[in-house]
Amino acid sequence: MKTTRPLLVVLSLVTVIGISLGGYTYVHKAATSQVYAFNCGLMDYKPTSLTQYCADAGAGVAEIKWETWGADGATGTGNYAINDCEPTCVAGKWKYAKVDVRLSKLVHKGNKPVLSHIYYESVDGKNLPLGKSAFEEWDLISTPL
Repeated sequence: MKTTRPLLVVLSLVTVIGISLGGYTYVHKAATSQVYAFNCGLMDYKPTSLTQYCADAGAGVAEIKWETWGADGATGTGNYAINDCEPTCVAGKWKYAKVDVRLSKLVHKGNKPVLSHIYYESVDGKNLPLGKSAFEEWDLISTPL
């Protein structure tokens, strides 16, 4: 009986160490391989909105539902919104359109992969509100703050 006790202690230690290392490896891998998107100067995981002009948030895509998400890019649908700023931006009316959204151009910031470009197009093919075409795109990495 006395010889089984040290064996149980050793087995318990090996189990605890194994689980700890496994857990650390899993969490570390998830944190370092996660794909993000730039969003007004921050790195965001699957943002539900992306703003073109971060200072006043006068145009962008909201209520985004992602269908795909990864290092190859992301696709989804959302609602384009823009403030007409008439007579002022505070009193302006918001205009909306349903859009298909695509993120692309993977870059690395530190050790994190980040999608840096957005393209969106109206679902109905009509020009976006207050726009001259059915689509818009911009680099998220250079979105002015």
